[in-house]
Amino acid sequence: MIKRVLIGFALAIVVILFLIWLFTGGPRKISGAASGLANSFNIIFWSSTSTGQFRLPWQPADLSLGPDISGIAQDNEGQEAQTPEEELSAAQKEYDAIVKKMRDAKTFGEPSPFRGKVQLAQGDAKASSPGSEHLIVEAMWDNTAPTNVSGWSLQSALTGIRGYISRGANFFILGAINTQGDVYLNPGASAVVTSGYSPLGTSFRENLCSGYLGELRTFTPSLSRNCPPPSESFPLTPENLRTYGDACFDFVQSLPACTFPRTPASISPACHIFLSNNLSYNGCVQNFQHKSDFARDSWRIYLNAGGELWRNTHDIIRLLDAEGRTVDVVSY
Repeated sequence: MIKRVLIGFALAIVVILFLIWLFTGGPRKISGAASGLANSFNIIFWSSTSTGQFRLPWQPADLSLGPDISGIAQDNEGQEAQTPEEELSAAQKEYDAIVKKMRDAKTFGEPSPFRGKVQLAQGDAKASSPGSEHLIVEAMWDNTAPTNVSGWSLQSALTGIRGYISRGANFFILGAINTQGDVYLNPGASAVVTSGYSPLGTSFRENLCSGYLGELRTFTPSLSRNCPPPSESFPLTPENLRTYGDACFDFVQSLPACTFPRTPASISPACHIFLSNNLSYNGCVQNFQHKSDFARDSWRIYLNAGGELWRNTHDIIRLLDAEGRTVDVVSY
């Protein structure tokens, strides 16, 4: 009896669920889902695109695709193909450029840490006498410290001839044994490096009074004549006027700068003595050595060679640091 009741109860539940499915649109959902499924044969052997192109499962989706060369074709459009002669010429130019770079590297040698901080200029390396033959060494303005060039050298890459930069007088006194020290080039400073001997017996740093030295010796290039005016050494005061007289002041005002005076007979003996002591190189140094602009950022350096060092036609000259490494090269 209980078994029949349970079977009837189960059938009633099934009937109720079926009726609910019908009222909720069950048949329509099944139809829609079935229409969305692709044929299994098409899934395996045909691409899913609208083209219907047949492909095997292991083949790429589109066999017709490859690298896009349309841009290359457009770039080459209108250009004529090079002839064998033109191709050979281009290859020769490229080869020559490579050879030049190798030759320049060999000529330059091992670069110095000072490369780019100090440079070499030709000056007058072609001059026909050692006293006139010179180059110019320049320290760059943006250097952060003075550069010691003592122990550096200049060498011809063609002949191998070499001249060394020695020490010099930072504060030169005429007629005295000058203290020798290393040559330091401040940022922006320069040095005229002459092959021959110094007219003063030493390399020296130029100063506010160096123009007087040009009255005594020949310098190439010539020294600056921008000395203090003679009147600065002989101010017009009542005491000076009483001591030296009017003629002395008139004579001083007629003198150009950096000139040793040849005193006329019309001036007093006291004026003559005063001018001899003050309007001279050493007198100028004594009067103006304490000025802030007394020392100039220029040197005269002498290599003390008995003859010319550099060729008069063409040469390649290297500036070498104390370790023999190349700082700069000049050619002509």
